[in-house]
Amino acid sequence: MIEMFWPTPVLRDESPWTAAELAALRDFAAERFAHHQAHPQEHGLPEVDTRLRFQHNLFHPRHEEVAPEVWGRFKFWVDDLYRGYLREAYGVRNAKDLHIQARCTPALNEPGMRAQPHYHHTCDHVLCLYLDCGYGRSPPSQRDWAVGDGELILQDPRPMAGFPFWEKVRYIETRPGLVVLHPSRVWHETNPFNAQGNRVLLVVTLRVASHNYCELYTELGSPGRLNRQLDPQPDSQFDPRPTLNLTERP
Repeated sequence: MIEMFWPTPVLRDESPWTAAELAALRDFAAERFAHHQAHPQEHGLPEVDTRLRFQHNLFHPRHEEVAPEVWGRFKFWVDDLYRGYLREAYGVRNAKDLHIQARCTPALNEPGMRAQPHYHHTCDHVLCLYLDCGYGRSPPSQRDWAVGDGELILQDPRPMAGFPFWEKVRYIETRPGLVVLHPSRVWHETNPFNAQGNRVLLVVTLRVASHNYCELYTELGSPGRLNRQLDPQPDSQFDPRPTLNLTERP
């Protein structure tokens, strides 16, 4: 179901996966998370004294070759869900024809951990599928609102000085099987995870790589020249971003 949070369309719904399928996705996400922690990639942002923690993309073949059987159906589901969201939320009538690119990363929180306030600057929308939210969680009515227990917090993107802050944020209670899809520009974070066990989810960042009215525009320069300036590596080392334009359904 798509809800309007302020002027922002947010999809919040139950995913179609069974308990066994969610468990398979959870185990895969946790294993890939641990694998990446043990084998971090070395490259970082140019001229920035910090390294990106999550360079990997579970839609790459090297990860998919160890994925569970449900993985292919998960990708098709993400593709269908996103196109339906674009059609319903924005009225994109040719959503089925768009070229969609995607990146999937696992997230795992141990007790006491949280997601810091952030947004996603390289994509259009973000989809989160919650796979495990721990156990021993206190009911929402019994929690201290200043502490919480792993709730997703979305912030109104409109700057309004003096507006009551409690009307500028929306709290979403997370649970296994919940899917949330929202625009990437929306600042979001989570309350600390205070239950037992682990909080595990798959985060899919999505972007529309083709747009309507393309015939109105031309390239500013040679794509080859621009690529050489941005990426000095030879073409043989180029690893293209996986897409969700899938033609064969399982």
